Amino acid sequence: MNRKYSKYSIILIFVGIFIASMAFPPINIDLLGWWGIFVGFGIYSTGIVISIIAFLKKEEGLLKYISLLSISLGAIFLAFLYAIVGRI
Repeated sequence: MNRKYSKYSIILIFVGIFIASMAFPPINIDLLGWWGIFVGFGIYSTGIVISIIAFLKKEEGLLKYISLLSISLGAIFLAFLYAIVGRI
């Protein structure tokens, strides 16, 4: 129970990034269509919020720092989305 929040945050971040990137050409699974991008980014944002909670609760381990580093992945994803679509 020491690293409960950080484990959930890593899982939600990876699932959210996977779902959000499914609509783009390398994977191109059209399960949710364009809504998949929003659903995936929502799951990713929930993982970020949980990682901030883990950081504020001062959980032990390196996992909380790794989940906080994934904030840069979200910024890169938004930049790529802006480059592809032309708007956010």
